[in-house]
Amino acid sequence: MGVLCTALLGAKSASGQTLSKGFAVNRYEPSSAGEWSFWVDHPWYSSTRYFAAGITLNYAHNPLVFGSVGSDGSFSPQISVIQHQFLGHVDVAGSFLDRVQINASLPITFLERGTKAAGAEPANGVAMGDPRLGLWVRLFGQPLRSAVSLSLGAQVWVPLRSFGLTSGVALSSSDEGVLRVLPKLALGGFAKHILWSFTAGFQYRPAAQIGSGVDLAGSTVGSELQLGAAIAYADMQRRFAIGPEAVLATQVLGDNAPKPFYRDFTSLEILLGAHYNIAHQVNVGVAGGIGLLRQPGTPDGRVLLRIGYAPMKEEKKPILDRDHDGILDKDDACPDDVGIAT
Repeated sequence: MGVLCTALLGAKSASGQTLSKGFAVNRYEPSSAGEWSFWVDHPWYSSTRYFAAGITLNYAHNPLVFGSVGSDGSFSPQISVIQHQFLGHVDVAGSFLDRVQINASLPITFLERGTKAAGAEPANGVAMGDPRLGLWVRLFGQPLRSAVSLSLGAQVWVPLRSFGLTSGVALSSSDEGVLRVLPKLALGGFAKHILWSFTAGFQYRPAAQIGSGVDLAGSTVGSELQLGAAIAYADMQRRFAIGPEAVLATQVLGDNAPKPFYRDFTSLEILLGAHYNIAHQVNVGVAGGIGLLRQPGTPDGRVLLRIGYAPMKEEKKPILDRDHDGILDKDDACPDDVGIAT
């Protein structure tokens, strides 16, 4: 299938571009801790739980490959600048008023392996990335209780390098040092064991390029439109969900993006994931998927593992009145016969 990723060696760079150098190659951003999804947001609120926290382990194969483009437009990979990438995302989330959720995620690069080329190279050792802060507000419906719901959210990446928060901290050398902002909408619901969600957002980020002496096509990032879709079969009584997710992102602003959805400036990843909640307390999830198109950071394969403390509120059993005489069974001397309480 289409090779992943990336930058192109041996091509002439376009002139007149003002691009910053380097950016975070990893494209995966986990949904809030405790969600029944990996990437496509399906927010929860305090009628479901008040707090969740955990870690998401993220392995990507070949997220950054340099190569060349033939006369027919086909991409020929030549050097895996980042062949193996392994990160952990520390995730926390909390909700109040049954309408507002706040969340945070901190990426930590544990390992990158590959071959240095054209001024780009894998990270050396463990390094911390820019933390992400997020907010969701429920506009109507309940994502896990209503057939249709709508939430408005926003995410902000704090550029530690720009704020000078580097003392005693090993930061990822590819961090951009710029503020990134992503407002988004999440339309989703749950009915008849079908859990679904569609998301749409716009991420503002200054245009940046990775590598030197390479063509802009396939080696840059910039402000982009992000779309996501997920559907799963879910059983809340047995506490499991399984289904696919897809995330599409394409550059829409900047001189380096000739048109939206052009393959060199677009990323598409598809995942199949499963989740299970152990004893109404611990969520465990595993997913695998493939990446298509050639925007940097799109791997040819990705594997995810999520483990987190995510207590579920158990449904209260209804108070019964079997004989329908207006006297609850617990107070009725003859719960199967209409009459007085005693």
